Order: sequence, then C-alpha cells, then structure tokens
Amino acid sequence: MGTNIGKLGGYVSYFLHGELVTRSIGVIDHWSDAQYANQMRTGLTTALLKPVKALINIGLKYSPKPKRSWSAYTQATSINKKQAIKGIYPDLEIDFEKVVLAIGDIPVPLNPQVQLSDGRIRFTWDADQQADGADQNDQVMCVAYFPETFQAFNQLSGAKRGEEKQDITLPSFTEEMRIETYICYVSEDRRRVSNSVYLGQLIWNKD
Repeated sequence: MGTNIGKLGGYVSYFLHGELVTRSIGVIDHWSDAQYANQMRTGLTTALLKPVKALINIGLKYSPKPKRSWSAYTQATSINKKQAIKGIYPDLEIDFEKVVLAIGDIPVPLNPQVQLSDGRIRFTWDADQQADGADQNDQVMCVAYFPETFQAFNQLSGAKRGEEKQDITLPSFTEEMRIETYICYVSEDRRRVSNSVYLGQLIWNKD
C-alpha cells in the first residue's frame, strides 16, 4: 500500500513543506484548524496530481491562466485544490469525479465508456468525426488512477479518434484495487485538447 493521506483513527496525515506530517486530532499548538485544513488540502492535491503531471503539462499547457507566470501544474493545483477536495477538516478526501486534468476547445469524446477484463482496461468512444473542431488525427489521452497508492498509468499518445478504442494493460495485483478513470483528446501538434472526462470507478480483484 502507498502513503496514507487523510484521517486514520485518532490521527491525520498531510504534507507540510514537502514532508509527510502525522499528528493527533485535537492537539492544540501554534497552528489553527484552518491552517491545518489548508495544509491538508495542499497535501491531498499534491499527492493527487504528481502521478499525472506529464498529462497535466499537455492538458493545461495552453489553458487561460490567472497569472502569466503560472505553469500548467500550478493551474492544475489551484483548480483541483478548490473543487476536487471535499469534506470538512479533518475528514477531507479527494472527489475524483471533479478532478480536472485538461481544459480545451476540442469536443470531448462522445459516449466514452470504460471496461475492465483480463487485466486490461479498455476505453471506448464514438469517433464523432463531423463535430465542430474535431480532427481525424486527434488522439486520446487516458488515465488509470489508483487512489490507495497514489499511482497512475498514463497513455499520452493513444489511439486516433477513428479507432474508437484504447487499452491500458495492468500489472498483477495481490489485493483488491480501486481504479479511477479519465479520458480526453489531444491534437496531433499537442497544442489543443478537450476537457478531461471522468469515466467512473473500476474495482480490480484477483477473482
């Protein structure tokens, strides 16, 4: 299993200045609960985005930014810290349905679906070649994200729009795993993308 971020029993863990901190809930010190909540939100967001940084650097590279100096990763951090973390401190957690990995003007994949079988995740969609802004050379980018371990499989140069399917082969796990899935389009020149789309959660088990 990977690093536990969040509440566990009478303790809460989060990243503070790049280091993992674990403290007892209710202990009073020089930090306020509001400050701890902000640090925990930052820690959860950092843990969420680090495994998909390569995709974010494509998916948000050309999106409008509040400040010229912001990078794609800074933009992703700002967006997801606000909208993809839910709950009230110390019971904060990631809302995977609201995670944003790409923002753009290419039409999103039509009727996207995802299925898990034989150690493989298959993403499918309808080509929708006639949609305004669509191009036959658009490719899919796909993500299979593992919340328990904060790891991800990223497909950054996937199948073209007209192929209507893309597979991600998984390793063999020894215990049940949750998998959160996402898809978006990227143009051939890597300068345009669609918004990312959340496809839902899959459950892998050895049975």
